[in-house]
Amino acid sequence: MNSPTRPNLSPLANLHKDLPAGLAVFLVALPLCLGIALASGAPLISGVIAGIVGGIVVGFISNSSLGVSGPAAGLTVLVLTGIEQMGLSAFLLAVIFAGLVQIMLSFLRAGIIAYYFPSAVISGMLFGIGVIIILKQIPHALGYDKDYEGDIGFAQSDGFNTLSELSHILDMISPTAIAISLGALAILLLWETDWIKQTRLGKLVPSSLVAVVSGAVANQILLVEAPHLALASNHLVTIPVTESRLDLFSQLTFPDFSQFANPSIYSAGFIIAIVASLETLLSTEATDKLDPHKRPTNTNRELLAQGIGNATSGLLGGMPITQVIVRSSANVQANGQTKTSTIFHGILLLVSILAIPTLLNTIPLATLAAILLVVGFKLAHPKTVKKMYTTGIFHFIPFIATAAGLVFTDLLTGIAIGNGIAVFSILMENYRMGMYFQRTQKGNTSILHLAEHVSFLNKANLLQVLHRQPSNTELIINAMGAKFIDYDVREIINNFKIEAKDRNIDFKFIEMPTTFPVRSKTIQETMTPAEALEILKAGNKRFVNNLHSHHDLLAQVNVTSSGQYPFAIVLSCIDSRTSAELIFDQGLGDIFSVRVAGNVINEDILGCMEYACSVTGSKLIIVLGHTHCGAVRGACSGIELENLTGLLGKIKPAVNYVHHHHAELTDESFIDKVARQNVQLSMQQILDKSQTLKSLLQQNKIDIVGGMYDIESGEVEFCSTETNFNGEQVDRIIAEA
Repeated sequence: MNSPTRPNLSPLANLHKDLPAGLAVFLVALPLCLGIALASGAPLISGVIAGIVGGIVVGFISNSSLGVSGPAAGLTVLVLTGIEQMGLSAFLLAVIFAGLVQIMLSFLRAGIIAYYFPSAVISGMLFGIGVIIILKQIPHALGYDKDYEGDIGFAQSDGFNTLSELSHILDMISPTAIAISLGALAILLLWETDWIKQTRLGKLVPSSLVAVVSGAVANQILLVEAPHLALASNHLVTIPVTESRLDLFSQLTFPDFSQFANPSIYSAGFIIAIVASLETLLSTEATDKLDPHKRPTNTNRELLAQGIGNATSGLLGGMPITQVIVRSSANVQANGQTKTSTIFHGILLLVSILAIPTLLNTIPLATLAAILLVVGFKLAHPKTVKKMYTTGIFHFIPFIATAAGLVFTDLLTGIAIGNGIAVFSILMENYRMGMYFQRTQKGNTSILHLAEHVSFLNKANLLQVLHRQPSNTELIINAMGAKFIDYDVREIINNFKIEAKDRNIDFKFIEMPTTFPVRSKTIQETMTPAEALEILKAGNKRFVNNLHSHHDLLAQVNVTSSGQYPFAIVLSCIDSRTSAELIFDQGLGDIFSVRVAGNVINEDILGCMEYACSVTGSKLIIVLGHTHCGAVRGACSGIELENLTGLLGKIKPAVNYVHHHHAELTDESFIDKVARQNVQLSMQQILDKSQTLKSLLQQNKIDIVGGMYDIESGEVEFCSTETNFNGEQVDRIIAEA
């Protein structure tokens, strides 16, 4: 059998996918870098520098396969406040210090924090981000939005909020913007169809590039043919255009190291480091969740990469950076495979401000809005809601709470709301799942199964169950699977032992023993056949009630390596549902198990029984038949098949007997009756054909017992050696067969 081919995820092997993905991320990242810089009160060039560093420097150091870093909207308020209070040069020193703090956090292994965000919260974060992207991009797709590109907060810098902006946009609608965004959407969706995707054009040229070029060309044509319909500059990407590269470098601002003693630098830097690290860890978890290949990111290394990136960005005059989920998700949707796409997007940002700023300034924001609308829809796909709902209410509620929190507040507040709801849901789920209740159909017995971990959170549920237990009944608390039971829970159980006596409740508390019994020679020698039978009966009762003993199989392997002392031998059918060790809840070294179709007797099996009882000291022989037996059915149907014919012939006497005495029976009733008679026939044959076993039975050293296993209920019905046959009848019936 051939194993599935593993995908080649090396950078060189995926250049044909990573380079187009990097281009798509670049087109999304460029306006975000400019918009966030504008909202932060920083020079536009600072936002682009942060994007370049996030792509190239962080991209090389991080081992996040698809994560993309750059300036983040979540830091806008901190950056704006810091620049206003300290000035840009001093603030850049705070960015450097923030990077050093992140480097220290990486060495302190603080990245482990990422693993404490519940999956439902991360899924809610992705869904909420998708909804935000859609709501925020609708104004850009329909006309003009004064709010900066990349904003994800509910309250906007233009005085509106995410929802009120949708009504405000009615006054700002541009037919040209609508046409360009619809055209871009059509191209993006068309590229998703197989008849484009599978073509050479579809494989080589990314849909986002086609959409952007088409939008820019369309607007340029309008500028010539119908200037009154063309989009104005505020509808387009705006990159600073300089006469020369020297003019560009003259716009750079560098940190003022003379402010080294300013305490504000360190407080601001520390806050930026904490917020940026949290946003990075959240985005890392979310991006890993989106990764089709599910490659985990080393979060400590990611903090190191972010720290070096922030220190570098501050030195070059750039804004603080984090890993950003909008750009990362765009990378995933563009089919990026390795971090080459991230690095390439950073290179394109560098080239764009050095070589082609004028060309990039022709790109309509409506086109980029269309690209982000597709990204947002894929993140907030309706199927996600259905999927999370089917996982259970305690996962669905944190998911919805996180998504709603993000939409109506901001990223960190939304995550905090989601985590709070998740903790409450965990408490409620633990309240319900610490135990489950089972009421048996027979004997008025109730069984309460405890989970592996039972804490004080389960007290209320346990008290309610015990309080509802009717008087004059039997209650079993099964703690065989519990590895930890809180003191408070044990106290409730101990108190109920007293209450149970007053209410005439037969109460049993079954725990995993600290030592596991292994059959020794002494135990075997002192055991009576009746005691052996009771052990098997008790084991079957545990099996039926799902109260399996937790056998320490490895300990039993070690103990039985020097010798075996089984107390019983069980002859059963080869049917896959009739494993004797499971049915009677026994461990290694407890019983001999002999299996043959139809549990028939032959010389070999008799020899096994003689060895078990006469040589190794077993006290009990069980002949175990079962309902709906395939071998019995074959004998009743007269099936003949090479060696199988002779085996089924051994069941024929029982078939003839039932046919003669119970001709009124039909179908399954007839087959089950034959199976019962076949058990008794086998028991009688043991006595007739083995003088050794007959002698041991007469001396009361062993017992021979029959049983019928019900494959529907799991119960075994036992019968004694008093069969419907005697020796002469057996001989006659066999002869007739």
